[in-house]
Amino acid sequence: MQQVQALPPQFFQTLKIQTILGQGHDSKVLLAIENKENENKQYALKCQAQKIQDTAINLFNEIQILIHIKHPHIIELLGYSQDFTCLVLQYCPNGTLVQLIKSSPLPVNIAASLLYQVTQALNYMHEQGFTHGDLKLSNILIDSQYNIKLCDFGFARWNGKMPIEKQTVAGSEGYTAPEIWTLNPNYIKSDMFSVAVIFFILITGHPPFESNNPDNQDPWWNLIKNNQWETYWKDIRSNIDQECKNLFVQMFSIQPDQRLSANQLNQWFKLKQTTQENLIQVIKKRLADM
Repeated sequence: MQQVQALPPQFFQTLKIQTILGQGHDSKVLLAIENKENENKQYALKCQAQKIQDTAINLFNEIQILIHIKHPHIIELLGYSQDFTCLVLQYCPNGTLVQLIKSSPLPVNIAASLLYQVTQALNYMHEQGFTHGDLKLSNILIDSQYNIKLCDFGFARWNGKMPIEKQTVAGSEGYTAPEIWTLNPNYIKSDMFSVAVIFFILITGHPPFESNNPDNQDPWWNLIKNNQWETYWKDIRSNIDQECKNLFVQMFSIQPDQRLSANQLNQWFKLKQTTQENLIQVIKKRLADM
């Protein structure tokens, strides 16, 4: 367990808020600067946006998970407020994976390099009994050294359970595995389904489907669910090579056990990835062109 502690109110009083980095329904993320010994330290503060129970549970759960995990590709929790309404996190100045595909999709080798790092973090988490539960482009950050960092652990679980259980379905629609809508989902393989969705978006520029919520009738998901892949590939009109197609057929299976594990997918991406130098060059260029 990391030695991460609740910070006194005086710490937060010394911070200068610079800007809002992001804002959602239940939380907002602020860039804050601490001037200490003539050195400016930057933090990302994730704070409760509304005083409602679900928001408080999300932040409390995230703290309890991040206290127990530490990995080069997972956002670092540096501290938190005594009332659990604000997390002090490592600041990642280069945004999220969303920024990288604003102009066009990524080549497979670049996308594979990014997700090689993601699956390293997931393999570590899954081996420790943790699952993320809300993997998506906007929850994957790029730090100052152009390394990938997973963030937003409000739906994370430890051995299948949240510190405080919630009634809402975990994850973000369009990224979730089909079993997430059932009573006993396989959270580890649900994470892997979400990674495949992210990979699909990175190399095509669009999602593989809009929703697999059984209350909806998404035409693309219906083709996937019913194994009508030949029709599906014609319908989406994206230039995907056969090896990637085979991977998506396996990873989007409605049978969780058929999907690759984090370690297996990590090895698949390892064979496809580019050099770290080339990856950084591409990231820098994409961010500069925004």
